[in-house]
Amino acid sequence: MITLANFTARATDHVKETENTVAARQADMKSMAAAAKLIDGMFKDSSSYDSSLFKVAAETIYKKSGGALVAHFEGNPVVAGSEASSSIMIEHAKFVALANDLGIYANSLASAAESHPDALTPDMRMRAGDVIGLGPFGKKVDPTTEISSMPAEHAFHMMLQTCTSCHARFRVKTN
Repeated sequence: MITLANFTARATDHVKETENTVAARQADMKSMAAAAKLIDGMFKDSSSYDSSLFKVAAETIYKKSGGALVAHFEGNPVVAGSEASSSIMIEHAKFVALANDLGIYANSLASAAESHPDALTPDMRMRAGDVIGLGPFGKKVDPTTEISSMPAEHAFHMMLQTCTSCHARFRVKTN
């Protein structure tokens, strides 16, 4: 009886731990999406630009990317209630690279907000020819080498592309 009780307790603890992991992942994803939406709104209407809100939003994404994001998917990421694909385990290095790229782009956005406290200026905007790396036919760029010459709006679009690439590759496709 004691062994059965211990097994039941451990099984219950595992289910709760799994539910907490999925809930934490989903909460972080939702906060990153809300932060991206706020930044997007400021790019769409530059009169709404508030550097401190822009920076906080970018820092939110930065803090939840990289190692923090990878930690959410350690072990077996395929659990009940999750849309994570088993390909995260198979292509773990690619997943880690995308999580780190996300952080690089978000950190760049936070820096842009810090160096542009008063307005979303023209040098933060994409220019003709800045489409490198965007879309399915764009040339893949290495953010560690390209980020310093990239305007904030381009970094933002690359960040969104990183999210899209990760979801396309590592999220279970539902109908």
